Amino acid sequence: MENKPTLIKQFSHTDLDGVGSALLLQAILQEQKGYVAENYLPVGYSEPGADGTIDKHVLNFIQTNEDPVTELYITDICPSDDVIAQLAAYCAENKISWHIFDHHITSVHVNENYPKNASIIVADEATNLKHSATSVLFKVLVGKMPTELFQDEVWQRLANVADIIRCYDCWDWQLNPNAAYKESAAEFNNLFYFYSWDKRIELMGSVMSAGLNLLFDYSEIIAALKEKEADYVRSKSLKAQFGVLDGKTFAYTFGEQYTSVLGNALARLEHPETKKEVDFSLVLNGKGVSLRTNNDDIDLSVLAARYFNGGGHKRASGGAFAEIQYFISDSENPAAPLNLFLDVKR
Repeated sequence: MENKPTLIKQFSHTDLDGVGSALLLQAILQEQKGYVAENYLPVGYSEPGADGTIDKHVLNFIQTNEDPVTELYITDICPSDDVIAQLAAYCAENKISWHIFDHHITSVHVNENYPKNASIIVADEATNLKHSATSVLFKVLVGKMPTELFQDEVWQRLANVADIIRCYDCWDWQLNPNAAYKESAAEFNNLFYFYSWDKRIELMGSVMSAGLNLLFDYSEIIAALKEKEADYVRSKSLKAQFGVLDGKTFAYTFGEQYTSVLGNALARLEHPETKKEVDFSLVLNGKGVSLRTNNDDIDLSVLAARYFNGGGHKRASGGAFAEIQYFISDSENPAAPLNLFLDVKR
């Protein structure tokens, strides 16, 4: 029986790491196997959280797909356990190879259930660097971390792109004094979000092809965006309010832009009653919520899963409200029902 031509379906997250890992996968497979554009169906991109979860997109694929898919990949976002089970059954029935590349601690358990199909790794054992989806994918498919191949003749270009994305997504550019990229990681992210969705995909594809030197062509835009970011974060921080959730203090505000930078700025604010730095921050955007902390004793992935139908990392997580209701708990009685943020005003 003649083998079917390679046809790949991908699912990924919509942020810098999600788009980067989706296109990095294509670039690596082109280098290793010679795959070209005709080997790929359009990537299915998903927002995180209850209303934007990848589950509905994967289920729609399972229920409606008529294309002769031979390989399926998911990067930077993980379906629920039930949907993964359905996907595994569908792929087995249709002889589709599949793999998940992710780095969120809330999804690590998937490795145990599907050891041949899941590479969900939070940190690299050899370098001790925190992983993003791009670096997980690079390590698994190429065999080394991007930082270990900066001088490699074949992989240098993609290694630099993969690691600058990792540096931003893990906030390594700010927390790690030895990070390969400093301000340039945040600048790349700002440039990415400056454009409309289609242009973001185009920009990432161009950077994958040409390398990071391409960013010099955008230096004037990057400088203007940096000033805009600083003004935005300063303005929003001045409007921050404070609350208590699960016995922990937090600062919060509404923010549609620069979510990570704003969240980290809020996490450094002093609570007006305790006169100490807040335990964590919330940035609210519609139903979406982004959490950040500087406190190593707090695991935000737990809070995100419990209260916001989400997950993520210990110091950076996200999720969404089932309804647009903003709430806090009674710190004197944690078992009491959650109270709405009645005083929140946009």
